[in-house]
Amino acid sequence: MTGHGNEGQEAAIVMLRLGSLVLAAVCSMGGAGTAAQDLPKRLPASPTDETRWASDSDSQPEYRLAQSTEAIGMPAVAQPPIEAVEAPAAPTQRGIFQGVELNAGWMPRLESDGLGHTNLSAAVSFGVPPFVFGTPVLITPRAGLHLFDGPSTIDAPSSVNDFELSFATFKKFNERWSFRGSFSTGLYGDDYSLDDSDALRFSGFAAAVYQASEEWQWLFGAAYLNRDDLSVIPVAGFIRDCGDVRYELMMPRPRVVWRLPQDEAGAERAVYLAGDLGGGAWAVQRPDGTTDTLNLSSWGVGIGYETKAGPGSLLAGKRRYELAYVFGRSIEYQNTGEDVSLDDSLVARVGWSY
Repeated sequence: MTGHGNEGQEAAIVMLRLGSLVLAAVCSMGGAGTAAQDLPKRLPASPTDETRWASDSDSQPEYRLAQSTEAIGMPAVAQPPIEAVEAPAAPTQRGIFQGVELNAGWMPRLESDGLGHTNLSAAVSFGVPPFVFGTPVLITPRAGLHLFDGPSTIDAPSSVNDFELSFATFKKFNERWSFRGSFSTGLYGDDYSLDDSDALRFSGFAAAVYQASEEWQWLFGAAYLNRDDLSVIPVAGFIRDCGDVRYELMMPRPRVVWRLPQDEAGAERAVYLAGDLGGGAWAVQRPDGTTDTLNLSSWGVGIGYETKAGPGSLLAGKRRYELAYVFGRSIEYQNTGEDVSLDDSLVARVGWSY
């Protein structure tokens, strides 16, 4: 247990140092105005962009904290810094339905003592108008399925489930300060343990956003993961948008995004480098019939490509493709204290949202 904790601390230190190095590189460019003039202008927004509530998933991060921090981050495609924290007007086209999202990931089992992991998830979001609660609220039910292959060194269920309901909100106080927050609750477990009290988990997120300038945003907050291996983590850092380069140096999912020119069909495109804190917690039934909590932990770093379809395209929505190297992996049972380190691996992810 101590060795695993040290590995996690070392990985966190490495990621923080990487962030510091990038910050130093950004600052060395000179003043904010000079950096913005040296870079091309950002890609123009699609003329078909719709007015959205502030709680729209396109306008701010989503937070699926009980199971993964992958979604803690800003969208890469054509995401300006200021508009991301200002409250838009009431929707004129989307109405109650705010969007749908599908995601899939595949991590192969490379060794007999390794763990293969395939995950599938689907979510749909509904918006509550600001006049109901005084601030916009986004309600998102989500269902997920995780399929495990191995390992040979410890028993693991063949599959576990996520059934989750999250509530996200946004509040702008003045021209500089705003607030983002979310609360999630759900059942996480295998087919035999969803009715167990250990399957019910709560998580949340809260952060203050400071708009320093047209290029800079600072975030200060924390996330309550409600995982047995990791309870609370800081969610802090900055976003700097320099036009075609965007720095999202926020723990626990830092990213550097490069926007690409639009293609002939008008699609917006971007590539990015990202770090990630992964894992999850599920109530599972052991071979002896008792219920225990399975904890998975991992760190990752990867490259990705995102695209948003242009006007009139047959492939509407946004698509995401990502390949990552995953390290610092472990599988742990809470009640028995069994803790097994897993080999490093690769993971391929795809996603679509509309």
